[in-house]
Amino acid sequence: MISDIAIIGAGVAGMSAVQALRSEGYDGRLVLIGEEPQLPYDRTALSKGLLTGEFDEVPLLSPAAWYDEQEVQVVLDRAASRLDLRGREVVLDGDLRIRADRVLLATGAAARRPVVPGADLPGVETLRTAGEAERLRRAWQPGQRLVVVGGGLIGCEIATTAGKAGLEVTILEASDELLQRVLGRRLGGWTRELLQESGVDVRLGTGAAEFIGTDRVTGVLGTDGRLFPADIVIVSIGADPRTELAEQAGLACQRGIVVDDVGTTSSPAVFAVGDAASWPLHAGGRRSLETYLNSQGQAATAAAAMLGNPVPAPQIPLSWTEIAEHHFQMIGDIDGPGEHVLRGALDGGPSLLFRLVDGAVAAAVSVDASRDFAIATRLVGNGTRVDANALADTDLELRQLLRAARTTALAPSA
Repeated sequence: MISDIAIIGAGVAGMSAVQALRSEGYDGRLVLIGEEPQLPYDRTALSKGLLTGEFDEVPLLSPAAWYDEQEVQVVLDRAASRLDLRGREVVLDGDLRIRADRVLLATGAAARRPVVPGADLPGVETLRTAGEAERLRRAWQPGQRLVVVGGGLIGCEIATTAGKAGLEVTILEASDELLQRVLGRRLGGWTRELLQESGVDVRLGTGAAEFIGTDRVTGVLGTDGRLFPADIVIVSIGADPRTELAEQAGLACQRGIVVDDVGTTSSPAVFAVGDAASWPLHAGGRRSLETYLNSQGQAATAAAAMLGNPVPAPQIPLSWTEIAEHHFQMIGDIDGPGEHVLRGALDGGPSLLFRLVDGAVAAAVSVDASRDFAIATRLVGNGTRVDANALADTDLELRQLLRAARTTALAPSA
């Protein structure tokens, strides 16, 4: 019988698991352990509302009273140092021990930093926590020079926010296009043009070779040999799954904590979700998925499995972002082999970009087309086969294509 569950990690994955366990009817002891001093909060606000000052403080995922109402024991500002699987205990720093029949690891990911001279200079920042966001908000002022190293989602979100705040922004991106992995080359290039039109200086094919400064960073030496003056630098070159605790416990890890399609690790008593977990994918293979929505889905699946109700849930990458005054939604991996089909005009209103593989919809990106994206998610989830010309024809509703594919699938064979 399970009477004690410990969840390590108080981000959206850990918090979603807490909510799911109580919703599933688990009424035993439930302990949520977080390294930061704040109650679980919305990390998506860090590069947006918190930096702009729209929020005075980071938005909480649930009010403080909720934890008392749900009888959830919250341990904050403490790190788990060891899993004692044989003794069924989580050991925290300071040697505090918490009994656990089941453990869920939601330890997240750590910001990657470049291994170059000057990387530890004051003013060279990352953005993964509320504390880092608050420090940046206090530091930056209109007219300051901000260099963002890395032109992925977070880097471009930061550039958008900083530009609105009146900073002079430069993005250094080592590859030959922004956002290619998440938006594809066509949308990545279009978004780059929008950022450039808003005043952001984008340098492609350029990384950081060195951070310049004595007591504080004053510039970034690019790999192209050019010096970019900077009052603040934000490094956004990806993150690495935090697997230290799992490795200490002898759990299988490979670019993340290896789990099956319900979140079980190589120990039947330990589960893993969120950025730390290497989860099986619907399209085959496995990897860590650093998305809010996938973290929520994984947490619900793992919570059910912990209580003896496993429902396999291979993942499809699902995320969203706001960059350069546009709302993007993404499902599947848009950057890959196959045929890309644009539905609508990028500069003429809502549009979607699809990737087809052998006629089946494998991925989609929406630009300000939330209503149609709901149908696009079903096309991707079902691997629906469609005609590329019909998919591009905005006179045909996407719902018609979905309905036609379903009718074809149900029709009796000759």
